[in-house]
This record gives sequence, structure tokens and C-alpha cells, in this order.
Amino acid sequence: MRKTLVLDVGGVLASNLSPRLWQQLASIGSCDEQSLYAKYKEEVSKKLWCGHITEQQWWEWLAARGVNVSTEQRATLIEGHLKPLPALELLPTWSKLCSIVIMSNHRSEWLNRLLNPYLSYIDHIHVSDQAGLCKPSMEWFQLIDQQIDTSIHFIDDSEKNIRAAQQLGWQTTLADEHGLWTTVIDEWLHS
Repeated sequence: MRKTLVLDVGGVLASNLSPRLWQQLASIGSCDEQSLYAKYKEEVSKKLWCGHITEQQWWEWLAARGVNVSTEQRATLIEGHLKPLPALELLPTWSKLCSIVIMSNHRSEWLNRLLNPYLSYIDHIHVSDQAGLCKPSMEWFQLIDQQIDTSIHFIDDSEKNIRAAQQLGWQTTLADEHGLWTTVIDEWLHS
């Protein structure tokens, strides 16, 4: 039976943007990082990730709080904090043994450069800003579950997302910062 590997991006295939991005943004704005991040979580976080505001509106929100990042600096700033992790290089090998699906709370425009070299190895990409939903929304998990008719193994670095996937009977592995989770996937693919 064909298997499907559903992968998050942040903390799994690439570094998470937090906390380093917020440290740099606070430095640019000469403001308190914790206060800036708390306002972001309260006011725009879910809107940004679920596509209810544009990337431009997020930059404008930051500018209104004294964090002015030039248009030229923006892509470099994001790419500087969205670094590939070793698991990304395993996609070509894994794709020979299973279908690969991306399910990430992210911005499509930020993931494009990272994932473009690997598109031929990925069967489907589901990004929260396009879906209008964010993990751990059961609605989003159910939509993806309905599209897959094989055994699913889900990898994420968030416990709450893992718990949501488990409710649908998906096999799960919590991604660790050392990448040891990849050995679990290798074993699963060869079982």
C-alpha cells in the first residue's frame, strides 16, 4: 500500500521564524521584543497565517509600531530566518517510497523559494494563507484527510498539531530540533 508523508515546514523542513525574526524586528524598531511579539500574537498572528491580511498589511502593521523595513530588505530578512533543515534534502529519496504532502501554517510567498527546487518531489502543498485555516483546526485536517486514501504519517514540531492529527487516526511523530525524527520516517517507509 502506498504511504503518504504529511510534513510541516517550520521546525521540520526549515527553521522556524520565531524567535530570531522577532529579535531582529525589535532591534530594527528599537522596541521591546516581548511587547512587540505579544501585540503581534493578539492582533495579527492568526490573520497573517490564515491569509486574512496580506503580507503588505503585516509590514504596515509593523511600521505602525516603529518597525520600518524597506521593501528591498523584506525578502532578505525572511529568507535569512527561513533556513533549510537537513530533512529537506531527504525529499527526493522519500518521494520514491511515498507521496509527500506539505501542510504548513505559513505564507506561500515565503515558502516558494524554499520549496521550488523540490516541487517535483512534492505531491501537494497546503499552506494556511491559501487555505484560510490554520493548524490545529480540525476542519483543515479533515479536508486534507479526505484527499488522501493511503496510510498517513504526520510530522510537526507542535504538540497541539500532533494531537489534532491523532484524532483522525494519523500516525504521528513530533519533530525534534536534532532531526532524529527522520530515522523514524526511514523505518516507517521501509516497514
